[in-house]
Amino acid sequence: MMEYQAFTEVEVRPHRVARAIPWSETCFGCNEAIPGGLGVRAYATEDGCIAGLCTAKETHMGFPGVIHGGILSTYFDEVLWHATRLADPETVAMTVEMAVHYLRPVRPGQKLRVIALPAKIEGRHIYVDGYMLLPDDRIACTARCHYVAVRRENALNGEERQRLHHEQTEKIESIVF
Repeated sequence: MMEYQAFTEVEVRPHRVARAIPWSETCFGCNEAIPGGLGVRAYATEDGCIAGLCTAKETHMGFPGVIHGGILSTYFDEVLWHATRLADPETVAMTVEMAVHYLRPVRPGQKLRVIALPAKIEGRHIYVDGYMLLPDDRIACTARCHYVAVRRENALNGEERQRLHHEQTEKIESIVF
């Protein structure tokens, strides 16, 4: 198991958005039109974080009235992955390991903020810590994702760069997290 410093609270404040991150029509995490898709919208902030905005869906429950932990980990994978690209825009990375600590239940209909802290790069290995905020600013869960950069000669690099991406229509100036 990966070791990382877990945290249970954060100082919540506004963060200025530097840019919206385009979404892909073939991605389960960011396209809500795909059956069951999560519809996460991600934004890079001026202080080097990524903030993902999404709403928990009733169709994603595990226990009655509680969103499935696998869906929550997918939110993390979607948002924390963007931190690898912010650290190095030429890198295409894939998840090799993820640790998620569940602190509070997430309920259907809740608007969530999934936050990726700046990535730590060690050669081809990239580590990103993050947390998920409930509407009342309490932390629902935390995560650390371990990614590995795909070698430049790997066909996935070209395929990722050729995927059709769509600009976001909603403009946001700041996100509170």
